[in-house]
Amino acid sequence: MPIECEIRDGNLVWIKSPITGTISYVVDLRGKSFAYTLGGRTGGDLHSPPLDAAAIRHATKACPFCPGNEEMTSREIFRFAPADVPEWTGAAAVPDAAWVVRTFNNLFPRVPAELTGDRNESYIVIEDPRHFQDGARAPTDLIFTGLLGEGHFFHLIRADVEVMRRALENRAVNSVVIRKNQGRESGASQPHVHQQIIGSPEPFPAVRAETRAERDNPNLWREIIALMDRLHLVIERDEGVISYQSPFGLFPRSYDVVMPEYRGFISELSDNSMRPFANSISRILRVLGPLPLDYEIHQGEGLPLHAHINTRLFPYSNVAGTLNLPGTLLESAAAIRKAIGRHTD
Repeated sequence: MPIECEIRDGNLVWIKSPITGTISYVVDLRGKSFAYTLGGRTGGDLHSPPLDAAAIRHATKACPFCPGNEEMTSREIFRFAPADVPEWTGAAAVPDAAWVVRTFNNLFPRVPAELTGDRNESYIVIEDPRHFQDGARAPTDLIFTGLLGEGHFFHLIRADVEVMRRALENRAVNSVVIRKNQGRESGASQPHVHQQIIGSPEPFPAVRAETRAERDNPNLWREIIALMDRLHLVIERDEGVISYQSPFGLFPRSYDVVMPEYRGFISELSDNSMRPFANSISRILRVLGPLPLDYEIHQGEGLPLHAHINTRLFPYSNVAGTLNLPGTLLESAAAIRKAIGRHTD
């Protein structure tokens, strides 16, 4: 069935999510003041001195995810050493690094262990040993995922796959989601760059809803992509992977990365097949930079492998099942295409 929407003079007016039923209205927000909701988020002072060594020591000494504090976490499951991630660019900042990526169980399971065979199936993946950016001038100048680069990010996804395989060995686990929160506004509980991987006895509600929608309309994602093409919201096409700005995401600035012809778990892909998917996510994250955001990688029965990326900085209004999208939606998608093109030329 066609996706319900209205297009006037080539411009999207409203669209109904075929998965959640939420209706998104495209409105002109350029004259609206967001001074209150965005207050307190100002750019760093480029003329301020670098963060002093004492402040850096104080922050990293208290951070359970920093090198040297490994005993502050649960037992390590595995790590990738610098030799395992040759694209890592942090050797100058952490010359004696013993690891680049490190995984262990979350101290606070997202799903009670009693429901997954008395085994904690919530995991943390530390993305980088660095806490601060090079030349940090404020405590908020943290390493963020967009700084890692495509090669590093690919190895991060490889680590996720290893954790997934471990979780799926548990017969009580039937669904796994890869989750990332970046920034306080996204609900991140630790400032150090990290991901979560969560195993569940049942499909997660969002994944279940997507599976149901796909079952009702086996051409759903192809129809979505065709509509995104028509609206000029497609960002990239690369080796069977398509990314686009989503008009029915959870927030006004949402992006999807989809492998429309692959229906299976990411853990079943070869490295060569997984790399374009990881690269496409990485490129969007690089453009979004340090913005507060979250992303989830969804996979399940009959679903195309896909990721949802949501930026959290921009104000939004979700009222009674409706969402306002900025009229600059098309301009935003074009800007991201241009930014990615500059980095890949």
